[in-house]
Amino acid sequence: MTGSSGFIGNELVRQLVVRGHKVVGYSRSDGKDILNKSQLEQEMKGCEAVVHLAAELDEDSNKLFEINVEGTRNVLEAAAKNRIEHFVFISTTGVLGDFKGAADEAFPYNPVTNYEKSKAKAEKLVLSYQEVLPVTVLRPAIVVGPNEYWKKIIDVVKKNLPLIGSGENYWQTIYYKDLCEAIVGVVGNEDAFGEIYIVAEQNPKKLRELIEIIRKETGTDGKVATVPVIVGKIGSFFLGLFSKITGKKSILNPSHVERLLRNRLYSTKKINALGWKSDATTEEAIKETIMEIENQKN
Repeated sequence: MTGSSGFIGNELVRQLVVRGHKVVGYSRSDGKDILNKSQLEQEMKGCEAVVHLAAELDEDSNKLFEINVEGTRNVLEAAAKNRIEHFVFISTTGVLGDFKGAADEAFPYNPVTNYEKSKAKAEKLVLSYQEVLPVTVLRPAIVVGPNEYWKKIIDVVKKNLPLIGSGENYWQTIYYKDLCEAIVGVVGNEDAFGEIYIVAEQNPKKLRELIEIIRKETGTDGKVATVPVIVGKIGSFFLGLFSKITGKKSILNPSHVERLLRNRLYSTKKINALGWKSDATTEEAIKETIMEIENQKN
């Protein structure tokens, strides 16, 4: 498994081990690099399936496409040489970009940000290997869990900073533990070979509702304040410049604002038909995430 030491990877390893699987971890924190072809081939020997989680998330990284696209190519080639029986690629619903209505797996690619473009290229690459080895692509919605991204979101909400726009756009999410359950469910499942699945909670919330849930769970008083979209975009532009100058990452930059304003409403019918449904509601996922973040502090 690539990306085995990340917050999703750690949970996925735990779930796989509980079910009796032997997991070979492969992560940058352990000195392993998906750009190292020979290392990949060696580590993959004797494995039956590969779950490719590793990815560069930083939009400003000069290695974004190298890691996400060429790195994926390396993992695929190593898997093919080792005659892996199933290759599971963790993509993102971001490859669909912005759209009207509820998107399903048949919607066309429409990536906007560099990260989304890199994942779309990687996903197409994975699907091109179908005649070489069985592949499955999972597209998670925004993953809720105790990572740095959600720590920043929760801190912003607790500070009563205004929401950009009306917040009436859908922001469908998936709890990280439920995502791992979905991954475990497709590994080695022949019904999933050659398929793409959107993985998301079945009962989506709008962005404003999500913010209200965070406020409730953190005991933040007052109503949700908003600012016009143009104000938010201008502010994010200058914060982005400040971030580049100082080297300090900000949760508010133009690409983040673009993703914040996007409609994120997805159909989960296909993966539900495979036998998977999310256990946690959005409220439960956020509540558990806040509790886990607090426990990490103690």
